[in-house]
Amino acid sequence: MSTFMEQWALLLAPNRKTSGEIRLDPLVDGRNPFLADYDRIIFSSSFRRLARKTQVHPLVRNDHIHNRLTHSLEVSCVGRSLGLGVGAALRRRGDLPADYTPDHLGQVIQASCLAHDIGNPPFGHAGEEAIRDWFKDSGNKEQYFKDLEPAEWADFTAFDGNAQGFRVINALENNKDRGGFRLTFPVIAALVKYPRSAYAAQGESRGKVKFNFYTAERALFAEIFTAMGLASGAEYRRHPLSYLLEAADDICYRIIDMEDARELRIISYADFKEAMAPLLDAECLDDPRLDSMDSDRRRTSMLRTTAMGRMIPSLTQTFMDNYEAIMEGRLEGSLLNHAREDVAGFMREAGRVFNSKIMNNPQKTALEIGTYTLYRRLLDVFIPACFNYTKGNGMSYQETRALTLMGASAPGREDGLYMAYLRVLDFVSGMTDDYATFISQQFSGTSGR
Repeated sequence: MSTFMEQWALLLAPNRKTSGEIRLDPLVDGRNPFLADYDRIIFSSSFRRLARKTQVHPLVRNDHIHNRLTHSLEVSCVGRSLGLGVGAALRRRGDLPADYTPDHLGQVIQASCLAHDIGNPPFGHAGEEAIRDWFKDSGNKEQYFKDLEPAEWADFTAFDGNAQGFRVINALENNKDRGGFRLTFPVIAALVKYPRSAYAAQGESRGKVKFNFYTAERALFAEIFTAMGLASGAEYRRHPLSYLLEAADDICYRIIDMEDARELRIISYADFKEAMAPLLDAECLDDPRLDSMDSDRRRTSMLRTTAMGRMIPSLTQTFMDNYEAIMEGRLEGSLLNHAREDVAGFMREAGRVFNSKIMNNPQKTALEIGTYTLYRRLLDVFIPACFNYTKGNGMSYQETRALTLMGASAPGREDGLYMAYLRVLDFVSGMTDDYATFISQQFSGTSGR
């Protein structure tokens, strides 16, 4: 049996980029480098703001509904379990380097999962779409963006929370413009699901454009992935552990989004239970304990717990079933695309419920439409202000005050147009739902609340 031990030694090496150099941290007992990464993320302001960002259901007042922060915490728990399972399998196979344990794999994934949504803008995917469409507007392009290079322009028209998250952890937090969190390379790479730029992604016939780094972070991305043995020229492979992060996210959002929808009465408990049928046997679904519980909330919680308990070992095995393809960069799509039938059947049924009932909820739809107006108000102010500032043009009082409002995110005299616009995205995407709504209302001339 072939071994990938040498490859894992590169993939798990706790290197950091600090002050322009790559430093290998010692793998000490106790608070090792991966646990330090977890702490850096969880104590950050960007992570705290996720508590006020939409997961699926925007601006709800029900305290039981998930936000991006609670979702990220739960994904990190599932990811840790997947990492532990795969780590144990690698140790049995003889591929785990001597200095590492299954716990280390769990810790890498746990930290990565914690940051997987850290770049998402207010109002989630609706916010991403609103930003993209504003930049695609032909009038805006002709007035503000004709001087950008094609690769720079692509970063805005294909805006994605994954690339913004890569920028948050590597450029914005802690050491601003000097390395960000300075996380270990394994944690950074496990976070990357789409190892390409927006410009490269637009050149591929893969349907919806997904990418993981901006032109501004291209050199850093190349340095990290080259050091880990994941680069071949200008092409990059996924870190194997990124498949586990993606699976953890998929598990949580499919189950938890339905649980939240039941809490909001968008779907019924019967809908939730029916979606679980491919995954849970009749004995589990007809467990007398379910009938003895005093609320659908508790019954739903029990089914969710049981379902996750079955999906984690199943997907761990799926990873090992496709192990060589993953290590060689040949596996297409997500781990869920290759899941065993029990998990695959559940994901199909959960997807049907999500798309037919949850996504088409009238209140959710109305708020998503309103998101476009909100972002238009914000970008219609901040982009012209940055354009005139960078070009040295005369600025209105409103534009001057807009740059003051941006605070530390405002462009400096050394910034060109591309970086100035990127700083607008840093500021706007970093807002919470409530703050974005408040600022938009102020810009419209209304008092808001």
